[in-house]
Amino acid sequence: MSEIVITPLGTISPYTKGNMNCPGFLVEYNNKKILLDCGNGITRLLNFPEDLKDLNVIITHYHKDHFGDLGALQYASYVYHNLELLDKKIKIYMPKNDFAFNKTSITSNNESYSNYYDIDNSYSFLVDDLNISFEDNNSHTIESYMVKLQNQYFKIIYTSDIGTTNLNKLVDFCKNADLIICESSFLKKHNANSRTHMTACDAGILASKSNAQKLLLTHFWPEEDKRLYLEEAQQNFRNVEVAEEGKKLVLRQL
Repeated sequence: MSEIVITPLGTISPYTKGNMNCPGFLVEYNNKKILLDCGNGITRLLNFPEDLKDLNVIITHYHKDHFGDLGALQYASYVYHNLELLDKKIKIYMPKNDFAFNKTSITSNNESYSNYYDIDNSYSFLVDDLNISFEDNNSHTIESYMVKLQNQYFKIIYTSDIGTTNLNKLVDFCKNADLIICESSFLKKHNANSRTHMTACDAGILASKSNAQKLLLTHFWPEEDKRLYLEEAQQNFRNVEVAEEGKKLVLRQL
C-alpha cells in the first residue's frame, strides 16, 4: 500500500490570527518530508528536530507570507546540527529569479544547515518515486510556481497563489489530479475584482474543469468564516474540504 499524509500547517494570508498561520503544507511520504511553503507561524506546528530530517522545503514565490518562517527553520537546522542531532542538510528549493532581494537574504544566511536549489519550469526532482515538478502559473503579481507531486499512484497539485488570467494552462497542469490544494483568497461577495487571486468559486471551477477527484481550499482571508468558502466552491465542485491547521489528510492506494 502507498500512502501520502498531508498536514496543513498554515491556511490564511496575509497575516496570522489566533491558531491560524500563513501558508504551509507538510507532505509525508516514505518517512521523507516535503514542506510546501513556509509561511509565518507554521514552525510552531512542526516537531523538532524530527521534522528536519529528510526535509525538502519548497518556496513557491517571494511574497513574505509564503516564506516568513524560513529563517526560523534555517536557524533550527543550524542549532540541531551543532547539537549533533541533524546530520543531513535540509534542502530548500526556490524560484531561480530573485525578487526584491528576498532570495539573496535567504541564501546569505550563514546560520543555516541547508542546501539551495533553483526551480523553474524545466526543473524537477525525486523523493523516492515521487516526482516533484513546477510551472509558473503566469497569473499572480510576481513569478509564482504551482507544484505537482506525482507517481504511479498519486497526482497532487499545490497551486500556491494563482489568478484566473491563465485558466486553460492551469487546467492542463491540474488535469486528473487526485487532489488539488488550491488558493481561494476571496469570496464573490468581496467584489475584489482581482485576477491575480482566486475566489472559492474560481477554485471550484478549476477542480471541475480539471476532472479532479478532490479539492482542498486554502489561503483564506483571516477574518472570514471558512464555511462560506466551502459553500461557494461546492456550487461548482462537490468533493471539497477546507484546510484546517493540524487536520491531516491521508491518501492511500493499494
